[in-house]
Amino acid sequence: MAMEPLKTNYEEIVKEFIEIGGEHILTQGTDILDFDDNFRIAEKSNMLKPNIMHVALGLHPTYFEEVTVQRDLEENIFERAQKEMAKFVELFEKNKENVSAIGECGLDYYHFSINQTYSDDIKEQLKEVQKLMLREQIKIALENSLAVSIHARDVMGSEECMEDTIRIVAEEGRGLLKGSFHSYTGSLKQLEKILDLGFHIGFNAIITYRSGGNVREILKNTPIERMLFETDGPFLPPQSVRKKKNIREKFAQPKDIREIMDVACEIKSIPMGKLETITDSSYIALFLKI
Repeated sequence: MAMEPLKTNYEEIVKEFIEIGGEHILTQGTDILDFDDNFRIAEKSNMLKPNIMHVALGLHPTYFEEVTVQRDLEENIFERAQKEMAKFVELFEKNKENVSAIGECGLDYYHFSINQTYSDDIKEQLKEVQKLMLREQIKIALENSLAVSIHARDVMGSEECMEDTIRIVAEEGRGLLKGSFHSYTGSLKQLEKILDLGFHIGFNAIITYRSGGNVREILKNTPIERMLFETDGPFLPPQSVRKKKNIREKFAQPKDIREIMDVACEIKSIPMGKLETITDSSYIALFLKI
């Protein structure tokens, strides 16, 4: 919610979500600079409806590219990443009573792979830094009994990133970690591994797209009890928004969850009431401090 245009219009956006019967929003801080905004928006939103918004804090894997090689710093990638993680830990400790999850955190081999100016050595360093920082964030989640929201994005045609992510979650989680693989687009084989770890799968508006057949197939093979629904706002607006020519600024927002879940109901052949009840329970079990 701390990204534009959601940030500027959050009050109206949250009210519209409440009007359609919306119950829960998890706003995720992925950059140290947006943490304060996430807390502020959650606090104000919870005045509109108690306990409607919860905050996850994490350092997105691409953050470590942004604060190192993209800034052309003299210190090496590992040193800079450790400093950023130290800042994260300090901010987390100061605010942890208001934190409901760790995330987004994870691995992303896609973004740095498409930069043709990076050497193979730089790319390998970024990959290893992401792995180390994911392990650190998982440890924080376990120490504080928090769920994690996992991001994993592969290079087209590769499964390396997802496999590395699953392995690290298994090794560090030791069967004790809970959470969700957000916006999952991996393979059915990898889906089985994630479900075996006890994790949930996050589905967004990709299932409403004509090109989203692979994700619809993933949804067919995911038990309802392991599903969560998200908008990944402001990214990935649903198909109804994408095709409207009179909308100048097309973005995803919380109320779009209705369209996403409508499609999920069709795919799973279940009534909306049942899907809402089960996924609300899953959200509460993962992200609410009871």
